[in-house]
Amino acid sequence: MKTRAVVFTLIVLAMTGRAFADLKIGLMPADNSIPLVVAEKKGLFEAAGVKVELVPFTGQLERETALQTGAIDGTVSDLINAIQAWSRGFAVQVTSVTEGDFSLLSSPKSALRTISDWKSGSRAKVSTGLLENSIVYYLSERMLSAAGADPSRIDLVPIVALPTRLEMLLAEKIEAACLPEPLATLAESRGAHRLAESDGMGTTPGVLLFTKKALTEKSADIRAVYTAYNAAVDEVNAHPEAYRQTIVTRCDFPPAVATILRIPRFQHAFLTSVAQFSDVALWMTQKGLVSKAPAYSDVIAAGYAAAHVAGQ
Repeated sequence: MKTRAVVFTLIVLAMTGRAFADLKIGLMPADNSIPLVVAEKKGLFEAAGVKVELVPFTGQLERETALQTGAIDGTVSDLINAIQAWSRGFAVQVTSVTEGDFSLLSSPKSALRTISDWKSGSRAKVSTGLLENSIVYYLSERMLSAAGADPSRIDLVPIVALPTRLEMLLAEKIEAACLPEPLATLAESRGAHRLAESDGMGTTPGVLLFTKKALTEKSADIRAVYTAYNAAVDEVNAHPEAYRQTIVTRCDFPPAVATILRIPRFQHAFLTSVAQFSDVALWMTQKGLVSKAPAYSDVIAAGYAAAHVAGQ
């Protein structure tokens, strides 16, 4: 019944909110939402000629429901969800990468203090807060493999909402979890141990995507979003401290994040690389999340972000 109520609410929002915004875009509580938040605060969307409403979500399920019911036109998401949508026949396409870092952490009282402990631990499995068909599972396995640790030791504990995943890690209800920034830094400040980081791996599976309907009917508006996005990147890179409180509030970060948030330097919007796309698609087929891999052009929409790609 709860799921039906959520769906009904989202449908009502989709029907009633169109007069107020050209585009509705979903946000997640992670640092890859920052350029959109700064664009909103600075009035850069309006300056580019588009009215945008940013809609915050705390978990993947409610975000994907909103996308599929038409309550939002696009969202901060990831390649895993984009490929999953393609495999299910739901038409979305990725228009650019969104930059953000993730970390694999252990709980404060865990015997796992470094990645070396993961490699040498005597236990067969480590209870780890993740989602099966998600960016955090993909990144956790890739981070462990890059460090020479065994990903098969992950005992997956499905936790949808990011704040809940953080709370369960700190409460010792799970031994490890993968979290985006700045929640990873918050967890570390409260005693969690950072085992591995995606930063520096050249892995950027976070994306901004839109429905095919939006791309068809609102192409000019989406291009205007990228004009604003790139201007916001310049603004936050030049004056990061000016937006600290806005970022914490608008991204729905815990208040404690305000003093520890590391505001990264961003690049102008760019495309996902073929290599990155292929690696994610391969991982998904190996996990049985999709029966076959899509072509790059099935999921990636060129012509909105700059021509250079991730890692170049």
